[in-house]
Amino acid sequence: MFFLVIWIRSFPASSAMCGGDKIRKAPYVTPQSLKAVPKEKAKPGDLVVEEFPITFGGYTYPHGRIAYISGRGPRPVVLVHHNYAGLKQFDVDQACFIARAGYVGLAVDLYQETKAFTLEDRAKAHGRPVDREGFYAASRAERLDGRSAQEYSQQELDLFFDALPKDEEGKVDFQLVRNYIGGFIQMRRVLCDVAGWRDMMKLYLEKAFEHPAVKRGLAGAFGYCLGGQSCLEHVRAGHPVQAVCSLHGLLHSRPTTAAEPFNSKKRMSQEEYAKICPANNYNKDCRILIENGDKDEEVPANTITDFVAEMDAQSIDWRFHNHARGPHGFALGPGVPGCEYTEHIDRRSTLDMLSLFAETWPEFDQHPVECNASGTSFHGFVPWKKRRQNLWSTAAVGILAGAATVAALTILRKNA
Repeated sequence: MFFLVIWIRSFPASSAMCGGDKIRKAPYVTPQSLKAVPKEKAKPGDLVVEEFPITFGGYTYPHGRIAYISGRGPRPVVLVHHNYAGLKQFDVDQACFIARAGYVGLAVDLYQETKAFTLEDRAKAHGRPVDREGFYAASRAERLDGRSAQEYSQQELDLFFDALPKDEEGKVDFQLVRNYIGGFIQMRRVLCDVAGWRDMMKLYLEKAFEHPAVKRGLAGAFGYCLGGQSCLEHVRAGHPVQAVCSLHGLLHSRPTTAAEPFNSKKRMSQEEYAKICPANNYNKDCRILIENGDKDEEVPANTITDFVAEMDAQSIDWRFHNHARGPHGFALGPGVPGCEYTEHIDRRSTLDMLSLFAETWPEFDQHPVECNASGTSFHGFVPWKKRRQNLWSTAAVGILAGAATVAALTILRKNA
């Protein structure tokens, strides 16, 4: 378990960018404007969320959700890809946000549930303080990394407990341990099966195109951390997506090492990864938007250089926005695992993303939305296409007003 200690020491105990520990630990709450109406009660214009399970590799992933506006014609579908913690209510609410903005949102579920990492564990990183003895007992009883209780030595557990952040009473939060270890195990499972990962996302797309709310063949994606990697794997796999946006996502998909699976700073080499990665079949017509925090330690400079070279070699249209002093997790709202919420960066990056979708599908209007799932306000925001229409309307009014003025002056001169 020593590698757990190395990993946990790199994890911040608190975050000023997320408004401090109280905001960070507060439970996530769905914004009122993103709450859906049951399908059977929905009227035209109401937000609807449906279950969207898929079966892949002999396992049924039950937690996917599709969100759309009742009575609206078919629209492009935008896949929402979760971070390391897995699909949770935040991701479903972001699918609702993108539906309100003018599209169909599909919250993707890539993780299998286990006793050590349940759906509830995905959404909670706080709420179970234990002292040293309680930590020993929970570690041996719940065996989060799959070893037998006898394999947890006293020395390892002492090292692990001492490395974890403590509250005022000297206790550690075992729910944080469950969340991060469980999430990293599932994330590594996904990253180590690249072919399966790509095929599973393709299945989500194919099933989405069969939904009556979706305009068949028109699709995009956005995601956080691992979700950003999922977006880029859509492109590398040649999936039929026209636009993807990575929000503080990694730019490569190399898993952590077998020796240190919970240490995100230790990754497979490119040579090792090439042995498990299928051949790429790039979608060269997809637009890529990268929203990156300049202080994101998960995205070192060499990976940016590699990404640019990779995409330029395929002549793919990409944009890279680097936000000053932005941390990893800047777009994850209060209460979401991995939160380093930075409101102004979340707002800017979200507007950038909506601009990307408007450019990609100009025939579909965007609609004003009060806030996204993080609670970031967009009050006063005029969507790109409507803004363009407003500019033309303003110009037309100006021309008509000018013509009327000239006509009036002409009549006055004639009567003078």
